[in-house]
Amino acid sequence: MLSMMNGYRTLRVRQLLLRVGGIAIWLIFALLGILRDIFASVEVEHNDDRQLHDSDFSGELNHRTGRLDSGTDPYGWYDRD
Repeated sequence: MLSMMNGYRTLRVRQLLLRVGGIAIWLIFALLGILRDIFASVEVEHNDDRQLHDSDFSGELNHRTGRLDSGTDPYGWYDRD
């Protein structure tokens, strides 16, 4: 009879550990989901403030951007002089 009670106690401990482990795994996935949502919702600010030397009022036409700039854009292309 005593061995039967010990077996039942062991079974209950295993069930408790499985439940605690399941809750811990659920909690980890919930936190990862929250972190993913937080990082995905962060807006990246682009610096669209143009400097005086990159103004649209002087310079050469950069065909890549469609704006006048100082002619120093390494990826832009300009008209030949």
